[in-house]
Amino acid sequence: MKDLMFSELRRFRWLALVVFVAHTLLLVFLHRVSNLLQQSFLESLPMLLIYIGLGIALSIAQVGSYRKPSQWAWLIHRPLAPSRIFAALAISASLLLALGILLPMLLLIVSTDAFSSRVVDLRHYLMTLHVLAFALMGWMAGAHACLSRSRFAIAVLFAPILLALHLASTLVLLLPVGLALAWLGYITLRSFRANREASIRGTATLVATALPLQIGLFLLCVVVWRFLFVSGSILLGVDPLNTDYPPVGGLIATERAKPSVEIALGLEASADPRASSWREQLPLLEPVRIGPYLSRFPTRQMLSNLQLPSSWFDDERNVSWTFSHDAMLFVGRNPQSGSAKGRFGVHGEGDGTPFNDVPVVTNNGDVVTPGTLFGLDRDAQSLTQRLILQEGERFTSVPQREFGRLLLLTNQRLIALREDERAAATIKPLLPDWEV
Repeated sequence: MKDLMFSELRRFRWLALVVFVAHTLLLVFLHRVSNLLQQSFLESLPMLLIYIGLGIALSIAQVGSYRKPSQWAWLIHRPLAPSRIFAALAISASLLLALGILLPMLLLIVSTDAFSSRVVDLRHYLMTLHVLAFALMGWMAGAHACLSRSRFAIAVLFAPILLALHLASTLVLLLPVGLALAWLGYITLRSFRANREASIRGTATLVATALPLQIGLFLLCVVVWRFLFVSGSILLGVDPLNTDYPPVGGLIATERAKPSVEIALGLEASADPRASSWREQLPLLEPVRIGPYLSRFPTRQMLSNLQLPSSWFDDERNVSWTFSHDAMLFVGRNPQSGSAKGRFGVHGEGDGTPFNDVPVVTNNGDVVTPGTLFGLDRDAQSLTQRLILQEGERFTSVPQREFGRLLLLTNQRLIALREDERAAATIKPLLPDWEV
């Protein structure tokens, strides 16, 4: 087993070194032009897919080279159990992927943590393990496809990916990622048998192999159907998303309409005797749109960032404040000189009191957690607690300033608050006005 493992390492050592150098240079370049550690999930997803693709490519080059019957007989008919042959190939692949993918990422994170003032959290270190695990999933799915009768067996990758790829805490994700890796490992291990054309034996092996294939086929059918449906609708000129004049009364037309038009459309079908009077008064009003656009808040040690700002830039002092998931505080940094500029807690600059949850920062100076609203005074560099929601209540939208009021939408009510103009503070206290 050891000799086979070392022989596989020698086969691909130069290729792994080339990938290591290229990957390291690419990460350094991208980290120079942006902050890779604070990218959103959608920005990071293409890189994750590339890493999974590298795992699949390695499996095709490594395991696929034994696909011919003569080469497979030479590999499998040796004084080693098939499980040990699989272990030798899997361990060598893990080491090669660790050299090409994990090590450059670790070097970047460690150097950033040690030699710069940028925020580096535990989640960034754990993220490298998750990336390596996903690359190994790609390798195992590719190896299974190489040894199966059908190349479409690569579809076994979809179900474990769906199980493991979630925007949750990197600590919590260790369990589903480990289960997904073990699932694919078991499927691939059972593929290492002398007669690759024989039917799968054993109920457990059959279920473990067939279930992800069925899920993958279902997802493929859904994607193909949606593509054909949308493409056909565009070709026929009836797709509401690709026309300047969508069907009146439909979802697209309603979403594109002004708030006053939306209300009028709703009143048209109303049986309330006052509806006609309300429609006549609509031109005298200026309705606004507010909705539950904030579906979720960031969680601590999340795998990647949401498309929500958890940082802000102080133009006057030239300080970038980035939230640290380890300290649960904002950490200041001068992007021009790279020098550290202290920390920003619940009570403002220099305060070490941590936040209970990861906050969202708006352009209007509001700092929002799931149940608390803070006001940010950029001049005084202070933070004022403005509102605490009831137990079980959470914000579903960022604050909106309309009608001279502060509108807050939660999962239970719509709250309108007005600022106390009598107060001399920059961040004025909020007084209740009305709620629905």
